Amino acid sequence: MNQRFRYQKRGFTLTELLVVIGIIAILGFLAFPIGRMAILHAQCTGCASHMRTLGMAFMSFATDNNGQLPGRVEGDGNNKWPILLQPYVPDLSVYVDPGDPVAMKIPQDQFLSNGSNNSSFFFNGFNDLGAYNNPNITVGLVNLTDASNLILLGQKVHGITQYYMDFVEGNQNDILNKTAYFGGSNYVFADGSARFLYKSQYSDTMWLINQNYSIPPVPAGH
Repeated sequence: MNQRFRYQKRGFTLTELLVVIGIIAILGFLAFPIGRMAILHAQCTGCASHMRTLGMAFMSFATDNNGQLPGRVEGDGNNKWPILLQPYVPDLSVYVDPGDPVAMKIPQDQFLSNGSNNSSFFFNGFNDLGAYNNPNITVGLVNLTDASNLILLGQKVHGITQYYMDFVEGNQNDILNKTAYFGGSNYVFADGSARFLYKSQYSDTMWLINQNYSIPPVPAGH
């Protein structure tokens, strides 16, 4: 009798078992969004780090090219900014935002292409200087009066393969990803820095050297 009594005291009733399962389920439910947030924070930090490396690559390129940033070029036969920066980046992975599911699946040997921009970022098209119609226009760092607030690189919508942020095409509304993380995105500036801006902190004028430039209306269909 005593042995049977002790055995019964060690067991769980069905009610107790259901309570334990319920508690575990609740804890798992609560932990899921916390884990997801941790992943997003890590991806956002990794993205900023990659963009900071690209920012320094722009500065190194300018140092080796009489202070000039990469120009806007068209056509498959001309090296666009990702290829021009390659000698200054330590690893091709810096071209990718860790939270970009499309770019993350592209093999690294396909990142650098003059046919499509496989990176997660796109470069200032300098529409305010007329570079959209005249790709011979270049930008010298010495001529910039507010380099720390002039955007060079922004995060683009996943899967878009365009190289340049063009107001002429309305890219500020359909290609620029202003809310990649937590209601904001990372940007590279003309002083080589990278920082996160909430959408409320962002302004289209931050892409402009010529502050007198009138941003054209968004084309129909954008």
